[in-house]
Amino acid sequence: MAGASLLMLSACGGGGGGGVNAPSTTPIATTTPTTPTPTPTTPTPTTPTPTPPVVTINYNDAEYQRSNATVDSGAIAAYNSGYTGTGQMLAIVDSGIATVGTEFTGRVLSASRDFGGNGNITDVDGHGTAVAATAAAARDGSQITGVAFNANLLVLRTDTAGSCAMTDGCSFNSNTLATAVDYARTNGAKVINMSLGGDAMPANLAAAVNRATAAGIIIVISAGNDANAQPEAFAQVANTGNARGLVIIAGAHDSTGAISSFSNKAGTFGDYYLTALGTAVRAFNQNGTAYLYSGTSFSAPEIAGAAILLGQAFPNLTPAQIVALLYSTATDAGASGVDSVFGHGLLNLARAFQPAGTTSLAGSAIPITDGDTMTLSSAMGDAKVTGQSAGQAVVLDSYGRAFTMNVANGVARIAAVRPLRQGIAGNLRTSDLALGPLSVSTTLASAAGGTPWNGLALGRRGFDQGISRRPVASSMVARISPRLTMAAAYATSGQTLAQRIDPDAPAGSFLAARAPDETPGFSGQQAMSLAARQSHGRMAIGFTAERGTLGSVARGDPATPAYTLAGVRAERRFGALTLIGSASTLIEEGTVLGARLASAMGRSGAATRYFGMEARYRIGNGWSLRAAWRQGWTHTASAGVLLASDIASRSAALDLTHLGRDSRFGVRLALPPRVTGGGFDLWLPTSYDYASGAIGYSTARIGLTPQGQEQDIEANYGTRIAGGWIDANLFLRRQPGNFAAAGNDLGTALRYSLSF
Repeated sequence: MAGASLLMLSACGGGGGGGVNAPSTTPIATTTPTTPTPTPTTPTPTTPTPTPPVVTINYNDAEYQRSNATVDSGAIAAYNSGYTGTGQMLAIVDSGIATVGTEFTGRVLSASRDFGGNGNITDVDGHGTAVAATAAAARDGSQITGVAFNANLLVLRTDTAGSCAMTDGCSFNSNTLATAVDYARTNGAKVINMSLGGDAMPANLAAAVNRATAAGIIIVISAGNDANAQPEAFAQVANTGNARGLVIIAGAHDSTGAISSFSNKAGTFGDYYLTALGTAVRAFNQNGTAYLYSGTSFSAPEIAGAAILLGQAFPNLTPAQIVALLYSTATDAGASGVDSVFGHGLLNLARAFQPAGTTSLAGSAIPITDGDTMTLSSAMGDAKVTGQSAGQAVVLDSYGRAFTMNVANGVARIAAVRPLRQGIAGNLRTSDLALGPLSVSTTLASAAGGTPWNGLALGRRGFDQGISRRPVASSMVARISPRLTMAAAYATSGQTLAQRIDPDAPAGSFLAARAPDETPGFSGQQAMSLAARQSHGRMAIGFTAERGTLGSVARGDPATPAYTLAGVRAERRFGALTLIGSASTLIEEGTVLGARLASAMGRSGAATRYFGMEARYRIGNGWSLRAAWRQGWTHTASAGVLLASDIASRSAALDLTHLGRDSRFGVRLALPPRVTGGGFDLWLPTSYDYASGAIGYSTARIGLTPQGQEQDIEANYGTRIAGGWIDANLFLRRQPGNFAAAGNDLGTALRYSLSF
């Protein structure tokens, strides 16, 4: 509409539109001095490096604290990530800008223009300067810090010459505004701020907005200051198809998060509406005088500055994604979700600079979080995986934005084993049946109400919960010949089965202190096991095998990890002394010595070779001394980010036992399985290039040797009473679970067993 004039009213008082401040409308004065005492505490920040930059500057200084709009927006999250607006162009369509100290030095682009016939871009009204300051005042130790304080400013003065001296405030011609918007588009602006308002946008200006949004430019327009239920008609262009969702209507809230009393509300434009601090916003005018301004004119540049920071930090984002992030990360206010007062809510840059949606390691599509990378086993205890040894990995969120994740933050530990609960269970009944050389033993569990006992370590999962009895363990022993014995069992370890067919097995009955070969190196649930023993005079050879599972304690386990353990042993007696050597292989499916990595880290299995030595000495009169030691070497294959790794582990025990006709006694000192060397080598993404999508990788070593060393001491005494056995056990576990800081675990148990 050529020659048509559009009147813009004050944005700083209680009435009028979202436009330029008229001299007769005085902003709310602050009691602070015009030029506060400079308090710089850190040097000017250097240009940040690519993803992610290293930041050592303290941005939370006195100047930042004075900048209430910047503080309220949460912009310090961007600064601490290294993003301050450097290299980004923000167009300010307003009443120009004034030279105020060093606030805009070197950042007002030479392409800035006056389109209103004024002859220069120097602000004589103060509104344009205050708006520009809210968006991008320098971090120079005086006045305030703008939201995007290093951004370049394309200042487009558009007030009609002489109009700002009028009582009703500055006026603007729609042709002038359209020309300025087109100019911002052709000169590379990323964001356009229009703290203006009034009647419905004329067709020529709406067409310029259409061309700008088609070029991917985000436009922020003030909602207006009439306390209406709808934004001003000027801002309602956001709801047109031509706006492409890139026009944001800026409403105002106060320091408590309540909608400002003067602010026009979202109404039916909630999908395009976002609020920022607009009551008593600290800025300064064309003379450098500090004021507290109120109006949606000052909410808009906060949102514009936020869009600039997101665009710099995440160059992969489309303008539509930047707008979507500002909306989706806003702090919800008023009615839940998008509402007719706050629209999407309150601007929250701190949340916008956090990963959105699911995250995955760069180069992977499998979700991962910094609270879920791996679960260590008890053999690894309190292994320290913090600091540089843990590695920094680059993850991408649902928007393809790169963030740094410390792998160590997601390390969990398997809960410490409680041996009494695993070694004792009530409501058990064992039935034995002997048929010549064949013997069968079955243990049943029952509980009141038909609920099976769930605390038994060897209990099998998956039984019908409605029955009152269930088998929890069973074994069958067959004496094939005087020299050959074979056995098979369910829910029993291979080593336990081997002891049943060994006539010289130790007599102790221990609950907490385990011998080295009693576990596969971690706490598992045995399913099936086999054992065989062939004697040849003073020599014997044996074989054991078992198949079991580990509980799905790792978050996100797709399936229950399983393992297979098979081994051979050779015995040789030398009078009262028996020497035993053993070798076994542990194959894990989805675990590494009981530890689990998240799927995104590369779910790996492992192979462990164990070598053990045992010496038994019969002292006489039923007394025996036994020493056992086992060394393991665990090797992992490459899988995902996990490279081939080697881990060493060790366990040992020393027993003194006595077996009499009517009594038994044992004392044991045991060192449970513990990693003694090695760790995980991870091939982690450590850099990411947005332009090419190229990912840089480096190796991170995670040592798995714990600081603690569990030491178990246990004594057992049993005697025959009334046709059965009564046993008492006392044990002390120091640094349980191989945690140096763990308190001692002291326990006692009294058991009575009766055979029928």
